[in-house]
Amino acid sequence: MRDIQILHFNDVYHLLPRKQEPVGGAARFATVIKEFRAKYGPDSSCVFFSGDLFNPSVESSVSKGRHMIPVINNLSVDVACMGNHDFDFGEPTLKALVRETNFPWLLSNVLDSESGNPFANGKKFHIMEKNDLKLGIIGLVEKDWLETIPGLPPTLQYKDFITVGKELAAQLRDPNGPYAVDLVIALTHCRLPNDILLAKETQDEIDLILGGHDHFYYVGKGCEVIDGWIREEIDGSGEDNGVRIVKSGTDFRELSVVECEVEEIDNEEGGTIKIIKKVTVTRQEVTSSIAEDSQFIEITNSATSDINSKLSRPIAFTLAQWDCRSTEVRTRETAFGNFIADIMLYAYQPCIHDIDCSVLCGGTIRSDSVYGPGEITLGDLLEIFPFEDTVVVIRITGQQLWDALESSLSKVPKQEGRFPVVSGLKIEYNPNAEPGHRLRNVWLTEKSPNTSGKNVVESVESDHHEKPNILGKLDSQKTYTVCTRNYLASGYDGYTAFAKPNTQFLVDEENGILLSTLIRRYFLGLYYVNAIKFNMSCEARTKEAVSKALDTWKKLAEKGREKTAENHVSGRSIQHALNLSLGETVKRQDEESSNNDDIIDDEIDSKNRDFIKDWVTVAPILEDRIVTVDF
Repeated sequence: MRDIQILHFNDVYHLLPRKQEPVGGAARFATVIKEFRAKYGPDSSCVFFSGDLFNPSVESSVSKGRHMIPVINNLSVDVACMGNHDFDFGEPTLKALVRETNFPWLLSNVLDSESGNPFANGKKFHIMEKNDLKLGIIGLVEKDWLETIPGLPPTLQYKDFITVGKELAAQLRDPNGPYAVDLVIALTHCRLPNDILLAKETQDEIDLILGGHDHFYYVGKGCEVIDGWIREEIDGSGEDNGVRIVKSGTDFRELSVVECEVEEIDNEEGGTIKIIKKVTVTRQEVTSSIAEDSQFIEITNSATSDINSKLSRPIAFTLAQWDCRSTEVRTRETAFGNFIADIMLYAYQPCIHDIDCSVLCGGTIRSDSVYGPGEITLGDLLEIFPFEDTVVVIRITGQQLWDALESSLSKVPKQEGRFPVVSGLKIEYNPNAEPGHRLRNVWLTEKSPNTSGKNVVESVESDHHEKPNILGKLDSQKTYTVCTRNYLASGYDGYTAFAKPNTQFLVDEENGILLSTLIRRYFLGLYYVNAIKFNMSCEARTKEAVSKALDTWKKLAEKGREKTAENHVSGRSIQHALNLSLGETVKRQDEESSNNDDIIDDEIDSKNRDFIKDWVTVAPILEDRIVTVDF
């Protein structure tokens, strides 16, 4: 009997450890891999990765994924499968990144129709030998994630992952062929239901599936789980009747040690074949009890040195949790999602007064973590929103908006990134109805003041909450102004209805502002506005004081006396609150644009933590904006 051992991981984004256990981090992860190699030895051990390395993260937004090269090249990876976010900076960038890695990347079923080769310098398969066993490794991806990749060339050719899996397995196993492998292992970047479908359809061809794309941990019922971890029921796992699938979580926080017992048996042709008799899986979390590898401390410090000082800067304080877990933001309305959608809705109001609603998707919220109650740092914010595309404003028909929302709800209960996050809307839908026919009602709403993102005084002293007012039902024939991400306005993640020829951009990608920037501006605005309130002896005078300060600032600005205004508390405060919180630098398409989107990060530094708690405190809330019905 021969054994092989596999350390598997997938979907890693952030090099640095987080605050909660398991803390993760590349330096501790490296320690685990070195211990794994030392325990089992190089002759029978493998390290496999199932995609999503180069984006999205705070670090990748600065380096376009290049910061990950020294990290992944020192983790002794044998082979990897490409993930959808590895394409985020475009195919040419990915090709360059792949060339700099010291292991092969697989993309078996996404080809260039002109050359017939896998995209981005990928390979169709990889052959390796371990413990006198010849392994054939293939990399398969589902079609859905291609929708999330902007700028793919027209020569891209997608082939069905099950068909390609069967064909490649037969080719690699052929005892008279050039490879004659003993076992076929598939590295995939698919949602769990598709991995299960692949396992069931190829049970005689593929011996083991190691998957990515989902950010949760899952072990199929055909594997034995050891060391006390209890298998959990997960949406999409209903068809698992004994498949050998392993998904290993996310973000350097967890991994799997997969031990395969292989035996040789007689086949129908009178010869012998090798099969995996038993698969045991150990889930290992990367906790703070694991020592950081000294070499990797230097690597990660080098990769993040330019932004480390800013990441720890407090920018807000929250009285309620910010639940950013994928299981929440991709399946239901959340208080945090409401809060962010509100900021989007109101941020551009000073220059565009007729915005009806804002729409983004749960996949925009990336960190898969819970924050607060307590201090929120700049690093937390950029971890939650690492994407670089801007917030835009489009004018579309009611039918387009309805179709986009219908698509956004079509994958429930799967944890799809397209799940809607909205402000200015109330939605009723039936999650059990046929996809594409789930929407029941959509209303336009008008929020009462101070119902989301409340300041500290309102959050603590208010004992009731007034729900948004219903303005009327969505009219398919009317035109509406919608604030959204440029990514969605371009038709990605299922929002194809937004990308129609009749769609008019009022704020386009060039003139829009990053979502993380809008949120930072909002917090900075709160800081100044509440600083004025704090210095008023009577709350009744606040409105008058702010009005006078605004008038003063305008007069000073007209005279070019900004330097004088810097020392004027009221004037300087309102200037930053308007320019940095309310988005005055945004221009309509028919206005002259200006490149004035600088962020003043240094206005709130670490020495002002007490002021952050007093003046920039929020409490996001649920409002029944997205409601399920049974009719």
